[in-house]
Amino acid sequence: MFRYYLIVILITCSRVSTTKLVLPSVDNTYEQGVLAYSNERWSKCIEYFEESLHLYKLYKSIVNNCRLTCNSPEYKSKIKENIEDLKIYERFFVKRDCLYKCQESGFNDMHINSTIRDSTIFNLEMRRPYEYLHVCYFEMNALPKAASAVFTHLVVNPDNEQMQRNLKYYIEQPEVDANEVVDLQSEDYTVMYKMGIQAYKNNNWGETIASMEEVVSDYILWENMCRADCERQPEQESSSEFVVTVSNNIASLLHCRQQCQDKLAILGYHSGVGFLADVLNYIQISYYRLDRYKEAARTTASYLVLLPNDSDMLQNKMIYSTLVAENAFEERSDIVHYSKRDEYEKELLYLFHQGINAIDSNAI
Repeated sequence: MFRYYLIVILITCSRVSTTKLVLPSVDNTYEQGVLAYSNERWSKCIEYFEESLHLYKLYKSIVNNCRLTCNSPEYKSKIKENIEDLKIYERFFVKRDCLYKCQESGFNDMHINSTIRDSTIFNLEMRRPYEYLHVCYFEMNALPKAASAVFTHLVVNPDNEQMQRNLKYYIEQPEVDANEVVDLQSEDYTVMYKMGIQAYKNNNWGETIASMEEVVSDYILWENMCRADCERQPEQESSSEFVVTVSNNIASLLHCRQQCQDKLAILGYHSGVGFLADVLNYIQISYYRLDRYKEAARTTASYLVLLPNDSDMLQNKMIYSTLVAENAFEERSDIVHYSKRDEYEKELLYLFHQGINAIDSNAI
């Protein structure tokens, strides 16, 4: 199923051509929101900031879909022999052309401006619009939305003491139900994960399996999108040595990709490996409760791909081996791919920093 989160957003625009829909730029819409806030035009403040968030989501979906599509473009190599690094160079040239064509087509189809200033991207990634939006919602007597706006900002900026005080104030208001204060930018996998946990607590094993299976696929898709976002890199320290410059850029890219897993902290996890393993454990237990031992064995084998030395799961495997055939312990291909990629990236980063430390030591 094709699910790279390509989002089709219907937005009413102030200027509509008779031939095509023209969406305003993210930069301009964001600036209009700031201006409306400054002029205390609260309804316009909400309109512009919400629109800027929608437009940016659409922008990112186009860009990252193209990055994922072009990561392994199909092409007939013109390099017949793998001489030196020529095949690698060719792959980058082909990927570059693929990106240009894909993004040009995507932005033209959606009639959206393909350029955004770095400052605007930074503000949107740091969820700055919600600092304005909570005030605008408050002034429009929409306190539940104001509370969620504050919470949404705090997800990325947990140390903002003023916003912490604001959230406390909103939750104390009779109009606000603390259980309904949500992250307005929460991803599908976080929603499904909470549903799965609740189903598990209620001993609803079938519902737990359905929710947690969705979590696995949604999380992997989300992390792939996050990783694609890393291809927009800040300027790196350059060197007259080509290999040094390229190595620095690759290391920066890998660091960024590994940091995607840091965003799981809100759920109490510090790595995608640990998160996926825990989700698989819920699935394994639920299958066991339903006497579906073959599926439980497969889930156990997949868990052990991520955490091969887990003594409890190894004990579970021994139990299942008395109930099912050996071929039931089939590892999921998506989990195998995820685990190997994560392991190899960590090894590469270790190699990079080991080399940097050696260089620094020789320089002393």
